[in-house]
Amino acid sequence: MILSRGHSASALVPQPSRGRAFPGFPYTPYQIQQDFMTQLYTTVESRGIGLLESPTGTGKTLSLICSTLQWLQDHIEANKVPDQPRAKAQEASLPAWLMETILPAPKVEIRPRLASKPTQRKPDGQQAKASQRPTGTNHSRTDEADAEFLLPEYRDVQSGTSNKRLSDRMEDEGDSSGDERTTGSGHKPDRPPRQHPQVVFCSRTHSQLSQFVGELRRTPFAQAFNTVALASRKVLCINDSVLKLGHSARINERCLEMQQNKASQKKKTGWCTSPAADKAKSKCPHLKSPEELLAGLQEGLQGEGLDVEELARLGKAKGLCPYYAARAAQQHADLVLLPYSALLSQDMRESLGLQLDGAVVVIDEAHNLVDAVHSVHSAALTHQQLQSASAQLSAYMQRFESRLAPGNSQHLQALTTFTERLLQRSEPISGHESVQKTHNNANEPSTTCLQRINEFLFAAGLDNLNLFELIRYVKHSKVLFKVAGFADSARARGEPLAQPLAPADNCTAGSTLPPAAEASHSGALQAVLAFAQALTHADCNGRIVIDSAPGTMKFISLNAAEHFAPIVKAARAVILASGTLAPIHSLCTQLFPDAAEVSMNRLLCLPVGQGPTGLALELGHRRRSSDAMLDEIGRLLLNICQAIPQGVVAFFPSFAFMGEAIAHWKATGVWAQLSARKTLFQEPRLASEVETMLKDYSSAALGQAPEKAVSSNASMQPDAAVRSRNSGALLLCVVGGKLAEGINFGNGLGRCVVMLGLPYPNPTDPELCERMRYLDNHQPHTAAATPGRSGSTSAGQQYYEDLCMKAVNQCIGRVIRHAGDWAAIVLADVRWTTPSRKHLQQLPVWIQTSLPTVPPGFGPAYARLHAFARAMKAADASAVKQQ
Repeated sequence: MILSRGHSASALVPQPSRGRAFPGFPYTPYQIQQDFMTQLYTTVESRGIGLLESPTGTGKTLSLICSTLQWLQDHIEANKVPDQPRAKAQEASLPAWLMETILPAPKVEIRPRLASKPTQRKPDGQQAKASQRPTGTNHSRTDEADAEFLLPEYRDVQSGTSNKRLSDRMEDEGDSSGDERTTGSGHKPDRPPRQHPQVVFCSRTHSQLSQFVGELRRTPFAQAFNTVALASRKVLCINDSVLKLGHSARINERCLEMQQNKASQKKKTGWCTSPAADKAKSKCPHLKSPEELLAGLQEGLQGEGLDVEELARLGKAKGLCPYYAARAAQQHADLVLLPYSALLSQDMRESLGLQLDGAVVVIDEAHNLVDAVHSVHSAALTHQQLQSASAQLSAYMQRFESRLAPGNSQHLQALTTFTERLLQRSEPISGHESVQKTHNNANEPSTTCLQRINEFLFAAGLDNLNLFELIRYVKHSKVLFKVAGFADSARARGEPLAQPLAPADNCTAGSTLPPAAEASHSGALQAVLAFAQALTHADCNGRIVIDSAPGTMKFISLNAAEHFAPIVKAARAVILASGTLAPIHSLCTQLFPDAAEVSMNRLLCLPVGQGPTGLALELGHRRRSSDAMLDEIGRLLLNICQAIPQGVVAFFPSFAFMGEAIAHWKATGVWAQLSARKTLFQEPRLASEVETMLKDYSSAALGQAPEKAVSSNASMQPDAAVRSRNSGALLLCVVGGKLAEGINFGNGLGRCVVMLGLPYPNPTDPELCERMRYLDNHQPHTAAATPGRSGSTSAGQQYYEDLCMKAVNQCIGRVIRHAGDWAAIVLADVRWTTPSRKHLQQLPVWIQTSLPTVPPGFGPAYARLHAFARAMKAADASAVKQQ
């Protein structure tokens, strides 16, 4: 699907030409690959938005690489300017200003900006005041040790100065982040203007990006373009003393702190720091100038590049910082790789120095993109975190209050007030609408309540606090790092932080904080900052969920388009790709509300509404647990295991329902009958057991010598006599579990996938209810545009149904890994066979094409399944003979 950026449905993107060639593709492309690459190429060329599906295992990654980089290569060739020496051109009679306009700008070298600017000398009165020392002998040693945590002066608090001016002043005072190359302080780095667009490729994890690098190396584009992989400091840092801090925020702040000029810092505070402080403030030995970093790590930053793990190992071997080297190299890179969680955060984009103007943004595995946007822009706070943050701020104020400049004192007091009022708000509350927890406890009121942002601010007494100014101060002053560092220092000296507030349920006045709260000082403060930033959203774009039982508060983002719009606006083209993006209409309305839509013989998809005895498969929540229904499901699986060789994978809606079915089958003898036909496996709840279970399942499905079963599956293994009679394996999984995404059941591991029921989420979940209500209020007429649905369906109800279909599509998309693979999909539920076919129309297009016309009833469906399996086995046997 191609989307235009306008509001008019007539603004259609030109349809692609099937004759376009992609010589960089390492093989002769199949038609599905050719169509995919042509569609993507056309989308980028027309500056559009593309939503492209391709079954996983059909070369989707290679198709993304070859089509995107082929466009980039063609674009560079088409826009190439004849190389004319600049000196010769300047001899022409044209005016200098005109020559500067028509000629490419000279290449600008990257200059390191690691050193602080020369410190401005304070007026004599201020200098004298700063140099005064307390005379008490009991405090001299601790004051000397804590001097490094004293904030420099913060001026012009109420002058209305812009962000840029404020950051400039902080830099002049020597408290710059040392990271201005990232534009984090308002400065844009000096970089040569790009002569051609940059391609930014994103996926969910670094491991998936590593797979992308492996696929890239199979193409000629690996040597034709420069590739750089970006990651956070926590991933790429090689300084052991910084890495041991653990928390990402602490690692970031310590890295920036080590770049400052410690001599300048001593002059500003007027103190001589301790040897331990000098060591902590010393410059990182791995950080060199950008030129030195690029030269030292040239082999990993030019040409095909390295993934983040390879880059980190290379930097460690050479003692050079791979984080700053990658950032310096990405300014000149043609292809940039990063997780899409980093792309979705504006703060992270600025931290990495990533500029999307004119770029081609490609997001793979985009089926989770809406959830990722909401996750990145949500924030949560616990009562324990607020206790820790409040205690740290109070202790810091008590220690340094007499020595803080007025600007710092005022903002720290505001931050303390903000934290204390949130702490009070996290206590049990009443008088608000309560929601219900579960189906089983419909009459039991929950301790959870929902509030709009403005309602929460008024209730907490924060409506008169300027959060924008407070957040700006916290970011530019690095106050959280100072406060957390002081708290760590005090704790190391055996000085626990006292609880400053009135007694709470689990904390008495004067008591110390729980060890868990003291263990993550910076984490608690960063959580408070993230929550403050969340409260600056528009009132309609988020909700506050307060659970008074554990004392937690969570901001949930409701408007994904608000956060994704800057990316779409800046980029030349945006491509979303996945094996299954369906339901696509829901994805479009949540990410691109203003965009307009442009208009396998080896796969069998069977909707089955009746079981072997003719009983309707009503697998909704109310009826699926009856004995008759569990018996019918057991008979259904027995018949499928009889017809399908090798591996069969069945997905249950929940762990609870799967447990009920297994217990019933063991009691009725169905379990023993299944064991006689297939070796049985069950998805374990512990992640540590998944890998071993998958190895055992693979051995059993492919008929290899089975390995020793893991403990969670040992009771399900048949004895040797039974195993000799059965064929293949049956794996029982859960929708949304560890095996529903990211695990490939190719070839014999997944000859059939059985979807038992429709996995609708809990309709009483408070976050879900708020998202549905938000969509009903802001997108009341979008449902009519979805095929197979009536116009009366609300946007919230459509979103609810789409969550179910997205889960289904992820499960059934685990099969068919390559062109020679084959598999069947059985959709077991009477709702799949309704005349409206509304659920079937939300399946991926490549699966819809495999839906046969079969008379109703189990008999015709089973006959079609049995004939399909027999034909595929014969085809495989014939192919083996021909080899």
